[in-house]
Amino acid sequence: MSTLSVKIRNYVLTLLLVAIATISLSMLRLELNIANFSLVYLLVVLIVAIRFGTAASLLAAFVSFLCFNYFLVEPLHTFIIANPRDLIDLFIYLAAATLTGQLASYARRQATTATQRLYEQNILYELTRALNQATDATQIHGTLKQTLANIDNVKEVMLLSENQVVGRPAETTQYLLLSTGTQIFGSIAVTFRAPPSESLSRLIVTCVVQTATALQRIDLTAKVQQSRTFEEADRLKTALLRAVSHDLRTPLTIIKTSASNLQRLDAAITPTDRADMIEAIEVEADHLNEMVGDLLDISRLQAGALQINAEWNSLEEAAGDVAARIYQRFKQQRLRLDFPADMPAVRFDYGLILQTLSNLVENSLRYEPPDKQVIIEGRVINHQQVQIAVVNHGPTIPASERQAVMEPFYHGKGGQTGLGLAIAKGIVEAHHGELHIEDTKDGGVTFIFTLPLEPIYDQNTRS
Repeated sequence: MSTLSVKIRNYVLTLLLVAIATISLSMLRLELNIANFSLVYLLVVLIVAIRFGTAASLLAAFVSFLCFNYFLVEPLHTFIIANPRDLIDLFIYLAAATLTGQLASYARRQATTATQRLYEQNILYELTRALNQATDATQIHGTLKQTLANIDNVKEVMLLSENQVVGRPAETTQYLLLSTGTQIFGSIAVTFRAPPSESLSRLIVTCVVQTATALQRIDLTAKVQQSRTFEEADRLKTALLRAVSHDLRTPLTIIKTSASNLQRLDAAITPTDRADMIEAIEVEADHLNEMVGDLLDISRLQAGALQINAEWNSLEEAAGDVAARIYQRFKQQRLRLDFPADMPAVRFDYGLILQTLSNLVENSLRYEPPDKQVIIEGRVINHQQVQIAVVNHGPTIPASERQAVMEPFYHGKGGQTGLGLAIAKGIVEAHHGELHIEDTKDGGVTFIFTLPLEPIYDQNTRS
């Protein structure tokens, strides 16, 4: 219904109310005095002002004044007033009716404005909350479209891409750019059922501006993340090149030199020297193979491609396998195990945790004094997790460097690129555990990692 039709309807209803009041008072004219007439008409003016507004209340006041004079004041059916007192009463009524209508209309406008503001605030609150939770442009566009579609008087909402041309505004269609002033993220067309009010247009514009700001936030976040990814890739590339140029070249040089000497000086080499050269080739080949394996492992960790095949296993058994490897390598027992008798089974990938323990132990043995033993301790913490500590008695690591030594391609004082601790940290975190470094009580470094302790259910009790 158009605004003009609404006004005409309100005026007709106003005249009808005045007519009903006049007919009723005419029937009771002999039983009521003139003061009662004015109160009834004031009630009509008040109802009209609250329901239909200022213009209708003024019409009600003026028409009721005429009806009061023509139908209820002596002489009847004429606008001539014989009694001056009646004239005063009539004009007092007209002033009171006009003032009452104005005050009631003002109260109505204030209540309507407050209701409209509350409605708009609720819409903006819900929009802001949804935009803050959105993680990509698609969710933001969907949030804006749904919010606008739920607004009264909005018929249709259409999102336009950056390449689509924005049309000219029409009486019932509004085109707005999703822009923050410095960046445009497309546009939107809003079609209304009736020409929008000024407050509704402001609400639509505010929603669009907030949405554009959210799109800019998502865009900036993506750019920052992309920049960090590029920086990390450059850092890893530089470190990898450094590793290839230094750490990988060292064993290759030893292998090549030993092989060349064996070939050129075969007749002049003593059996002892020959055995030493062959052993050097084997050791450096193993070292090279380990480094290549570490590079592949760290690449999988960085790419998130590490597969965890968790099964119920014994950490003490894994530590025993590491001890056997160390004994075979060094031909002496340099590792001591310390596990409680009731150490529970834990769900983990046996091969990966074995690699983690090996990396931590080998790192510890590299700095362990010859007369000392590296200790692997196990215990349960608060019935919620198991803790494994690899204790050595070598030089300490400054607190400021403890996080750095577990980063890929960290260079220690010896100039060697470290990957073992980074791989161990990645494997433990993939098992939802943590790895950190503490000082050993009598000097040295203790590597501690935790794994979550899950309850073991009997197969017959599982649901």
